Amino acid sequence: MTEWPRTIPFDLKCKLEQLQEWRSKPSLQDEWSTIREWLTKHGVTAPDVLPRESELPNYWDDTI
Repeated sequence: MTEWPRTIPFDLKCKLEQLQEWRSKPSLQDEWSTIREWLTKHGVTAPDVLPRESELPNYWDDTI
């Protein structure tokens, strides 16, 4: 079993720093997309179950 690094890998750090150079602050989605692309590029797979935010109720649903 390989151990997780104690610091952010250099190439990922560079990509995240590039986001900070944007004229407007990057959103959480921008940051997550950058991290996800890096994970995919390096073949890191997600666990079967990840914590998820509960979904908001659909107030426009006619069945309520």
